[in-house]
This record gives sequence, structure tokens and C-alpha cells, in this order.
Amino acid sequence: MGQIIELPDIAALKREIQELKKSLEELVFERDELRFVVCENIKMTYMLEIGNLEYRVYDAYCDYLRLRRKKELIQAKKNRQEPIQMDAIDSFLDIEFQEYKKKRDEKIDEINQAIERSKMESMPEEEAAEFKTMYRSIVKSLHPDLNPDTTDAEKELFVHATDAYKEGDFGTLQLIFQMIESEHHHESEPSSLSKLQSEKKRTQILVDRVKADIEFIKTTVPYIWRIYLEDENKKAEKISKLQTELKSFQEAIRTQQELINDLMRNET
Repeated sequence: MGQIIELPDIAALKREIQELKKSLEELVFERDELRFVVCENIKMTYMLEIGNLEYRVYDAYCDYLRLRRKKELIQAKKNRQEPIQMDAIDSFLDIEFQEYKKKRDEKIDEINQAIERSKMESMPEEEAAEFKTMYRSIVKSLHPDLNPDTTDAEKELFVHATDAYKEGDFGTLQLIFQMIESEHHHESEPSSLSKLQSEKKRTQILVDRVKADIEFIKTTVPYIWRIYLEDENKKAEKISKLQTELKSFQEAIRTQQELINDLMRNET
């Protein structure tokens, strides 16, 4: 007497929601592992082994474009029989090529970040396994998608946990893990049929969204660069192509410089 008997529909919905939440937890962890560990390591290795050459190609390309534009400006001045002031032309080109310089600096920043990451000490195998286990537990307790009622303070704590996971900060992640363990989180579960249906729909949408995130990560840079790190033939082809492009731009730079020298030869 007094025993609560759940309707079959409600019991089945609760099981489906629990299965969806378990799937969401696994997917969120997989996505974050891809974002913060796998992709960062791929990017680091690619930048150190190939990115430097890519930067040199882009740098030569920018120099070629600037010299070609410089030649055009000098030629226009000569056609109009106007005095050629090289300082003024260079200042104008500095402004015109700001976006190229910005992109070139971004490439340098990426290489610097790769160098810094390469200096990070690798965790021992047991510590790395514990690190992942702690983060998985934090995801389950604090991730806003898994916990719709998460407070602003808990959301901020989760951001710190994500940063710690990304940076391999074992001490900070351990501190956050101990905090959430001591709080004894209890999941509140809706009980009415309509609320359960709404929760199932919400969770399914999140599962689909995270799956789409994972698919996007696996089909874009830097993840797709892994082919050059795993296949030596592909890597050699990539490097050979970049070296050919570099030589081509270097030759084009020499040609443009010679043309500029010819234009300026009769200038006093």
C-alpha cells in the first residue's frame, strides 16, 4: 500500500532519456578530446614539420605581390611624368598590404604556439588516464548541455575545467574535480509525461548537434592534416609542392625587382 507504480510509457521514456544522456556524455567527451587534445597535437606537429615551409611560401607570395604593385605605381608616375618618391610609395603600400601583413603575423603566431606546445611535458600514462577520468566526471556534473539547471558560477567553473584540460593542467583539473565530488550533485528528473517527452526531445537535439560538431571537426583543418603526419608519401608530396611554389615566387620576386630597377635607372 502506498507504493508508486510508474506507467509503462513513463518508465520507458526515463530509460530512453538515461540512454540519450549517457550517449551525450560520451559524445561531449569525444568532441572535447578531439578539440583540445587530438587537433591541438596534430596542429603542433604539422606546424613544426610543414607550417614553417607554408609560412615561407606565403611570405614570398606577399613580397611578390608588393613588388608587382610597386612596379605598377612607379610606372604610373613615369607615364604621368610625375616625380617618383619611393618613401611615399612604400608608405602607401604599407597601408594597402595591411591585411596581408596581418595574415602573415597570424601564421607566425601559429608556429610560436606550436613551439610552446612542443615544450610541454608529457604526462605519465597513469596520470594521463586519471586526467581524462577526472575531466569526464566534470563534464557529467557541470557541462551545461548535460545539466540545464547549471548556475552561472558552475558554468564559469566548467570553463576553467575546459581550459585546464586543454592546457594539460593536472593540478587545476584535480582541484575542480574534488570540488564537484564534495558537492554530491543529484540529477533532478522530470516526472510528468509531457516533461519527460520535452526532456527527451531536448537531449536528442543535443546529441545530434554534438555528432554534427564531431563530423565537422573530422572534416576540417587541423584534423584533416593528419594524413600528412601519418602517410610519409603524402607528406613528401606536400613538401615538394610547397618547395616548388617557393622557388616560383622567389624567381618572380627577382623578376619584379629587375623591372623596378630598369624603371628607376634613368631617375635622378
